[in-house]
Amino acid sequence: MQKERALRIFDNLLILTFILGLFLPLALTHNRDESSIEKRRLAAFPELKWNQKAAIAFPSQFEAFFNDHFGLRDQLTQVYALYSFMLRSSFNPKVLIGLDDWLFYVNPTEGNSLEDYRRNDPLTTEELRNWKSSLEEKYLWLKAQGIQYFFVVVPDKYSIYPEYMPSHIRQVGKQTRLDQLLEFMQDSEVPILDLRPALIQAKKQGQLFYKTDTHWNDFGAAIAQYEIMRTIQKYHPNISPISYSPEDFAMTEFRSGDIANMLNISYLLKEMVPKLQKTLPLCKKYILEEKTEDPKKASFVTECRSEMPKALIFRDSFFINLQPYISQYLSKSLYVWEWSDLNLLKKYVKYNHPDIAIEERVERHLKFVPYSPVSKD
Repeated sequence: MQKERALRIFDNLLILTFILGLFLPLALTHNRDESSIEKRRLAAFPELKWNQKAAIAFPSQFEAFFNDHFGLRDQLTQVYALYSFMLRSSFNPKVLIGLDDWLFYVNPTEGNSLEDYRRNDPLTTEELRNWKSSLEEKYLWLKAQGIQYFFVVVPDKYSIYPEYMPSHIRQVGKQTRLDQLLEFMQDSEVPILDLRPALIQAKKQGQLFYKTDTHWNDFGAAIAQYEIMRTIQKYHPNISPISYSPEDFAMTEFRSGDIANMLNISYLLKEMVPKLQKTLPLCKKYILEEKTEDPKKASFVTECRSEMPKALIFRDSFFINLQPYISQYLSKSLYVWEWSDLNLLKKYVKYNHPDIAIEERVERHLKFVPYSPVSKD
């Protein structure tokens, strides 16, 4: 009798748990705009319009809304992400989990960097010609204006730390795209800065890139700035590049890497990284153009040392850590988050009248080949 009663209680609890599992997510459905866990905007509730087009689109739009907003989604997503990471299985195609918890950004639509690492997605001869034509076009026009042009390629993390890539990922070709470009540009006057040798040499002294983020840390940026300014010094001898040592940095905790955020495990992973302890010169900074969708992409000007050269710098996210180092050497620097063509270059040169123009690209973006449109004076 007691056994039957216990079984009935168990059955009732099982039914209650099943019902709660069905209705609790509905009861806790929210309408937030963004996910603090996934670091992205969530699908909005579809507009109710009384026309055929809106009626056809409503079911799929509502499904997207519900999938993003049902109760306990963030918690369930985190549990799934945690178990996936423990099994070394990335549910996000943009992320590769390497050895010793190193994470690599391998977004197939943003340069297909994994295949570049494998030497399996080379630039064609036509693409190399387009790269050369574009770089030389900008170099020659700037040279005619008395402005020195530098093209800086920031290596992807796998180029500096290939030892942390999973062993099952094999390199099948002979050259990366950067190797190809450097070889193709051997007979060109365009100064192309390949930062890989200096960074590979310097990694013996300390960690240069974040394990959980795409970018270099303070120490990596310090090594890069020295190489960049040492090259510029050949044309502007009054610049004195500063060489920073590991003793100039202190180890601090870091746990907000952008790649870890893509896996929803930034709360779990932390690492100790070098942070510059020396105080850099305090430069004046003026925002020229806000970017409401991403404030980091704002165009801005820094002013530091009046007797030094002026610079125009086309940048991406790698310049966030690099900019404080670079600005200290220059009188006025204009930072623009864009890929330049000749017409865009002329626009900013007219505004800024620089002595130096720097165009920086991360290695994976060499996949996006520039084309040289007919320019208008």
